Amino acid sequence: MKTFFTIIFSVLVLSAANAQDKILSASLIDNSKIADNGLYFNGTSGVDYQFSPRISPHGDCVDVVNGYVFVTWYKGGMDKRNVMLSRKKLDDPTANWVTIEFPHQHVGYRGTDPTKGDSHNTIAIGISTIDGTIHLLYDMHAYSETSLPNDFFNYSVSEKNKAFVPDSEFNLSIFKPKQNYLKLGENYNRITYPMLHRADDGSLLVRYRVGGSGNGDIVMAHYNGTSWTDNWLFHNGTLPLPDRNNMYGGERFLNGKFYSGFSIRYANNNSDTPTNGYSYNSGLYYAYTNGIPKDQSTQWFDVNDNPITLPIINNLDPNLDPVQIGQPGDDYGTTTNPRNTSDPAWTVTESGAIHFVTRVDNINVHYYKKALDANFSSNSGGIIPNPEVRGEIYSYKNHVFMVELLAGKVNVKSTLEGQNDWNIVFTDDGTENFMHFDAFVEGNKLYVYLMENTSGDARPLHLKVFNLSEVDAPVVELPDYKLEAENFTTASSDIVIEDNPAASNAKVIGSFSSNQFLEYRFQVTTPGPYDFILFAANRNRDDSIMDIEINGVMYSSVLITRSFDWNVFLETTIPDINLVLGENVIKLTQKRSLSSEPDKIELYLKSTLGVGDLEQKKLTIYPNPSNGIFHIKTNIPNPNYSIKTMLGQILEKGVLRNNVLNLSNYAVGIYYIELSSEEGRLVKKIVIE
Repeated sequence: MKTFFTIIFSVLVLSAANAQDKILSASLIDNSKIADNGLYFNGTSGVDYQFSPRISPHGDCVDVVNGYVFVTWYKGGMDKRNVMLSRKKLDDPTANWVTIEFPHQHVGYRGTDPTKGDSHNTIAIGISTIDGTIHLLYDMHAYSETSLPNDFFNYSVSEKNKAFVPDSEFNLSIFKPKQNYLKLGENYNRITYPMLHRADDGSLLVRYRVGGSGNGDIVMAHYNGTSWTDNWLFHNGTLPLPDRNNMYGGERFLNGKFYSGFSIRYANNNSDTPTNGYSYNSGLYYAYTNGIPKDQSTQWFDVNDNPITLPIINNLDPNLDPVQIGQPGDDYGTTTNPRNTSDPAWTVTESGAIHFVTRVDNINVHYYKKALDANFSSNSGGIIPNPEVRGEIYSYKNHVFMVELLAGKVNVKSTLEGQNDWNIVFTDDGTENFMHFDAFVEGNKLYVYLMENTSGDARPLHLKVFNLSEVDAPVVELPDYKLEAENFTTASSDIVIEDNPAASNAKVIGSFSSNQFLEYRFQVTTPGPYDFILFAANRNRDDSIMDIEINGVMYSSVLITRSFDWNVFLETTIPDINLVLGENVIKLTQKRSLSSEPDKIELYLKSTLGVGDLEQKKLTIYPNPSNGIFHIKTNIPNPNYSIKTMLGQILEKGVLRNNVLNLSNYAVGIYYIELSSEEGRLVKKIVIE
């Protein structure tokens, strides 16, 4: 595409939509190490472990209640494998983690080979506030009493009123001996994937699969503070072929109701029988009930509030399946037999908006509707979160959000309910890298339970706690000049323009390769110093560089910010470039093969404040140099700030509210802080020593 164009923008400062708009804020308030020796199935799949190397943390392994957080894990390495329970008091800054080690050890693959791990054998935890008891269900994968008489079903429960004892009393003595049942006389053979849910009255609901993958039932039971009920059938998957299936997903108490969201896996997923576009997990399904389900007589409803009867039965014919809300394989599959190999992540907001995220043929897909919408909308690609990280979607007020690991760092992505406008609202800049996690939300707090990416079969476990809040939408300053990457004037003959819904104008330069170039010619009516900002995706390389030539001035080997995702476009900045009156020329030349995908260039005129204005808009930073804690005194109300390197790379940005910036996580060196508002910009050098 060859275009000669003139772009003239006046400098404007606007909110993202209007002055009343709010965005989700996730701020890290605590980061602690639980243990150094969480079990990890290190080695080769099929030899050292089966299915997945992940076992700590995994499954329904976090509970937060009455000011305490509880987490379950297995002790590493493979010669140990003990069931572990750790607890920490949250409102005491001096509190430490206290841990109970149980005598039970992971039984290993099929319960017969303790040297080979099985990732199905999770440890579920639930705290009943009716009687102050801790309940653990663990280490089961469709085992029978005949083959494993002592370990086919493993249940540990504490004595009453022991969940919140002082740390000095939190030890193995508060637990009763392990049981192979919840209720005497019930059949607990062939159970997998236990989960425990606490209702508003403090009672517990347990759910688990009975049977196998593609031919299992989901059963539930209720604990009232005194005893467990009989098992009752929630989902019937042991049907005649070809409809035999199993539910993959889960349930949650949200806003006074109990919801179920899931996909299903057919037993005949490798046959020629049609499976609605899937060879593995099929479709999206949704049902709910008001209140606490205590037996099979509880009334359930579909997405249109029509009553349905239990057990839920899924059928290959969608006309016979009242709880189906969508078939992503048919909508977004790219192959003859599209594959979805993950459970869907889902939530329901306070106002009743429903959101599902799933994955089809390695594409992230989002289905969503507001409470009063008749139908679901859907989108794919962009920066929709990846549900295969085993995260879950949550909501805070009218914000929907999900945790995702990008290059080993915690990220939080958010969109408004009933929308698909995902944005990254938090990126961790800590020193650790993580490999997997489980998340939990209670009130306005997000808890992320992670395993550190180290080596061996005993690896560190961490918990990060975030405060959730709403803040004013940031002031968005429009660029004076904006050049879409695909609107070049001249370029290499082999340049390819690709569609990408996450990009500005939904287009990018695809696979910008070594020695390819893009040239842009544009007219400027206000000459002077500008900040040059290139937005580009760079998933793979820490050494992606470009030569950037601006009006004959060469900026050699500019390091392109790594975004770790082809759908995330981050800023690379060159400050104080000079634009002249009339025609200007910018040329980008990639110096590393297949290392970036440019989206757009934005150019911002530097501050035009006069001397009098500068005297009125004061900026004082102290101490400077400092160890990273800077106090900022300015009479500019709630300015935007950004922290930049000497080369202009933006490291951090936001809205300055409490006049203190903690930059102690950055390396010793020289940086620039820039404050901006409607009146312009103020820039000062700061030194971390």
